[in-house]
Amino acid sequence: MKSKQSTITRRQQFKLFLSIMAAFAILFLTLGLIIFNLFQSSTYKSIDKDIKIEMASVKKQPTMKQDDSQMGPHGPNDHFEDKKKEPSPKAPFQASILVFNNNGKLLNKSSLGNRYSILKNIKLNKKALNKKQTLLVKNMNFRSILIKVSKNNNNPMYAGHYVLIMQNIDTQIQAMTNFIKILSLTFFIFWVIALVVSYFLARINMLPIVKSWKQQTEFVNDAAHELRTPLTIIQGKLEYMLTRPNKKIIDEAESISVSLDEVSRLNNLTNNLLDLARFDQATTELHFEYTQPEFFLKDPIEPFKDIINSQSKVFQINLYHHPTLYLDRDKIKQLLIILLDNATKYTPKNGTIRIYDQIEGSKYQFIVSDTGVGISDADKQRVFHRFYRVDKSRNQRSGGHGLGLAIAKQIVENHHGRIFIQDNLPHGSEFVVELPIKKNH
Repeated sequence: MKSKQSTITRRQQFKLFLSIMAAFAILFLTLGLIIFNLFQSSTYKSIDKDIKIEMASVKKQPTMKQDDSQMGPHGPNDHFEDKKKEPSPKAPFQASILVFNNNGKLLNKSSLGNRYSILKNIKLNKKALNKKQTLLVKNMNFRSILIKVSKNNNNPMYAGHYVLIMQNIDTQIQAMTNFIKILSLTFFIFWVIALVVSYFLARINMLPIVKSWKQQTEFVNDAAHELRTPLTIIQGKLEYMLTRPNKKIIDEAESISVSLDEVSRLNNLTNNLLDLARFDQATTELHFEYTQPEFFLKDPIEPFKDIINSQSKVFQINLYHHPTLYLDRDKIKQLLIILLDNATKYTPKNGTIRIYDQIEGSKYQFIVSDTGVGISDADKQRVFHRFYRVDKSRNQRSGGHGLGLAIAKQIVENHHGRIFIQDNLPHGSEFVVELPIKKNH
């Protein structure tokens, strides 16, 4: 059983790990794409701005002198070298201007200098008019735009012709490539870190699930055990009576009485299980109202006076405080009945049961004490667990199921209070219920 549960737990943990890992991967991928797109957009925006400036310069070109025809776009003899020297295909240069006539003939070969050998294969594409494009020419990247210059332009070189403005973007492309590498490496490192984090998150998140699963399994097993005992007794008594069909009812009174007692136990157990199930599902309806202790403590106490006195035990009542509280009176009555019932069961003959109250800051406390065998420090928290039994001495002939204090704890927590146990010296226990006081009401 444990091996099967361990296998299921590992499988669930692995699924949770994959889910968290996938979430991190999607997050990093999305973030990476956003960052890269922003960087790329910013880069191309800067390039297009330069092209726009160059385009404005072409359209507003002043009248050129005869010698200006040999000028490059950035000054005289720009990039001019010995024409016999073949330029490297990767020779760095920025802006270039190609001027075409309507037939697609290149008109400014002389002004291109040694760049002509690189750009000579570029053809006029009138469909790309006024469209920004990225061109690849002999392994070099260019950002370009084709414009048609007005015939009224002062520069006869441009007037009435098509002008292709090109901006070399190899540097920017290389920068983006390096950025992608760095970004990918960074995100890979963080993704590896995320894998480790995902593993530990999966383990941490599985802890409450495993704990809850374990508690549920124990709860079901304990409930089955508690149900099996009275059912076995009832079955045994009924089978015994079947072996004596001629006996009168009076002769089987003991068997019938025992069976009825077990039926009553089953009924109480079923009701307690239903109460706990409602608490777990948060379907318990609470009817809160402003009230004072005398309106919810008096009714449960009265019946116990006779019960406790009939068992030769002392019952002391010391309730003197009257703060305003906001609570469900019926649930608090149920809580007090559970505590008084426990105290009555576990207090020996001639022992003392006491209920008293006190104010601690902004909290109202009522305490139910007994002079029984007491509860060890190790068990003071565990007694509020479902089906938990301290030892045989506290449960022998008690008829309890170990659910009462679990229900009591749920009731107190639903009222934003707390319940705890302290020693009642020289021997015995005190169950302290602490509830918040409502002021200025």
